Amino acid sequence: MNGITLNKGLEPFDIYFKDIGQHSTIYFNPSDSDLPKRLIECKDIVEKKAKEIKPYEVDENGVPQSDDCLRFLEETNQVVYDAIDYAFGNKISDTVFEHCGAFSVVNGEYQILNFLNAITPEIEKMVKANQKTANRKMDKYLEKYKR
Repeated sequence: MNGITLNKGLEPFDIYFKDIGQHSTIYFNPSDSDLPKRLIECKDIVEKKAKEIKPYEVDENGVPQSDDCLRFLEETNQVVYDAIDYAFGNKISDTVFEHCGAFSVVNGEYQILNFLNAITPEIEKMVKANQKTANRKMDKYLEKYKR
């Protein structure tokens, strides 16, 4: 069989969990032209799927039933994890949320927002650097045909 070999363009990206002194690595393609689109879609996906999750039951005193509350939390977290993995084109949620859930409040913000706010400027830097390299290679290739 004939075939070709391609690469997804995955690059390692270090995440440092400062308070426990631990480094972890996620892999994604920062030059994926669909990454910004999928990040925007991520919000809509989470909102839509969260509405489909059955709310937890409360007893006659308004106290949540613990098993049902845990189910609700697990389903809600899974919606976020799946959306993040979709947006980044690779399974990164296990690493990003290894130490606390997406809706854990860390330094006054939800962990999901801490992650997105921290990684966005890094993605922008990586995209610019990769675009510069790709443009340089393209110019070199096209130079042959300008004569």
